[in-house]
Amino acid sequence: MMSPLSIAQYLPARHGVFDVVVFDEASQLPVWDAIGAIARGSQVIVAGDPKQLPPTNFFERADTESADPEEVEDLESVLDECLAARLPEKRLIWHYRSRDEGLIAFSNQRYYDGSLITFPSPVSGERAVRYVNVPGTYDRGGARTNISEARAVVADVVRRLTADGSAPSIGIVTFNAEQARLIENLLDKERQTSPEVEARFGASEDGPVFVKNLETVQGDERDVILFSIGYGPDANGRVYRNFGPLNLGGGARRLNVAITRARRELVVFGTLRADDITLTPTTPAGVRDFKHFLDYAERGPVALAQATDVPRAMTESPFETAVMEVLQAQGWEVRMQVGVSSFRIDLAVVHPDHPGRYLAGIECDGATYHRSATARDRDRLREAVLRDLGWKILRVWSTDWWVTMDRAATRLHDALNELLEADRQSDAGRGGGETGLAPGETGPTPQPVPEQGNGEAADEEVGARYAGVVAPLVDAPVTVVHPVYVVSDFRASGIRPAGALFYEPAYQTVVRQMAALVIATEGPVFDDVLVRRVAEAHGFGRAGAVIRQAVLGAVDRSVLRTIDSDGRTVFWPAGTTPRTVVYRRASRTDRKVADIPFEELVALARTLDLDNLFDPDALEGMRRELELERLQDPTRSRVMRAVNMARTG
Repeated sequence: MMSPLSIAQYLPARHGVFDVVVFDEASQLPVWDAIGAIARGSQVIVAGDPKQLPPTNFFERADTESADPEEVEDLESVLDECLAARLPEKRLIWHYRSRDEGLIAFSNQRYYDGSLITFPSPVSGERAVRYVNVPGTYDRGGARTNISEARAVVADVVRRLTADGSAPSIGIVTFNAEQARLIENLLDKERQTSPEVEARFGASEDGPVFVKNLETVQGDERDVILFSIGYGPDANGRVYRNFGPLNLGGGARRLNVAITRARRELVVFGTLRADDITLTPTTPAGVRDFKHFLDYAERGPVALAQATDVPRAMTESPFETAVMEVLQAQGWEVRMQVGVSSFRIDLAVVHPDHPGRYLAGIECDGATYHRSATARDRDRLREAVLRDLGWKILRVWSTDWWVTMDRAATRLHDALNELLEADRQSDAGRGGGETGLAPGETGPTPQPVPEQGNGEAADEEVGARYAGVVAPLVDAPVTVVHPVYVVSDFRASGIRPAGALFYEPAYQTVVRQMAALVIATEGPVFDDVLVRRVAEAHGFGRAGAVIRQAVLGAVDRSVLRTIDSDGRTVFWPAGTTPRTVVYRRASRTDRKVADIPFEELVALARTLDLDNLFDPDALEGMRRELELERLQDPTRSRVMRAVNMARTG
């Protein structure tokens, strides 16, 4: 895995270096950046979404003092060129990221014509997308920020990080860079004044809380996304129709990226309301969609239904109607066609104790079943995904129902009662909590109707999860004692950091000593980790471009440097090379998995038992060695590449 720039720097300029070249996020890649990589392959696969962020000159302009995010120019992408050339294409329509389909419902309806197949959540009482109104003003002529919104966002981050239980991963998205910097500064102050916030800030497996604007957030995802609009009435109460990047030709694509980064929850903080935006025949598409999205965030699915004239849910076959009527006669409350995309749960039984969620979903072999393209989609993938979201799925076959209706109805009724009893016992074991089953939480699932496999996921491997296969546990590996990763201690080494002197030319000698110590102690080490260590030692909450340049410029030129698979620079201590490096065990507070150089992950994979290394469950062994509860992207992809590298030598 390499960036186009790394390919140009490190690979020979000849055709046929690779059998296949694969581009990911190709909608963001300018044509001229892709040419060099294409020329080195015999075949090319271009993967991307034409409805997401196009390439821009944002980063080129960011280095100039006159750079203005509202004057960013969109460029043509290699994906656009491939589509225009009518190359063979394949569309991927199954959507997995969102744990609640309300997170993707707006984009699915607005940008994908409802073609994405999404899966409903078993919890119906809470909205995954919601709007929080924040009284305030937008400083249009000055700082171009909304201080009230920024404070509200930071307060919500602090609340989530300090709440009992594990903290969710959090991302903050803004429309402009100025609002992002303001929120970063306020977060830095909270981290400095609250040890509890500082301790939890990077506790998530996904890494610390990020703050990004529209131009830089594509490719990221978090459990919770907090979206700060920023724009709103000025001090005079006037709302201008200039919404920065949304007014550009690719504004709708930028909005689509921003509102689809969340896995579990999207909270929109705004002084601006949908009613504040007046549409005219000349209103840009991005602004028009933004108004409708605000309406959706404020009012929920009813806004989509009114916009698309969606009819009331109804059963799709007489068979489903018959099953529903029997269940209602037995005393169960039943909802029809639960979901907002082309895939819906045929019938959903409301939990008698928790009306905000469903006890079970009932699949009939009706219209939805027969619309699935393959038997695998019908009988395995679909059910596996639903179980992963927390659904308890029961299946009723039409032949069984019509031939022995009374017996089939009794079995279904008994199965629902078994589920209810098991759920009540589970609630009692949790102390009678009222929240019920959360999305993604699964429990014992009685199977009254014989079915192909239980489809319950038992590991974090995506292929196994969505194929409904329970992966066997790997045998206990031979114990390998790994050396311990040591964090640099400047004061123990006689170095006294002085933040007040950092920008003085004479102080560069101290910075040089600190950089050398970090590389010698923690190397191989990423450039951003090196910068972070030095910045934190000086009390800087964040390392900007000036600090980064000062630290990296202080690294001795004789130090070995390589480019990691994700494009980051790795500094190597004397006597250690990519072929001789060993894996070092570290606590999550000392070093996150994302900060382990790729060669070190390969070294860890080579310490696994050889039989396991060539087994698909080698990932499970890596997960245990890394002391992770689960493997999920991008960590999972990186670990998989390391295992494959170890396999090939």
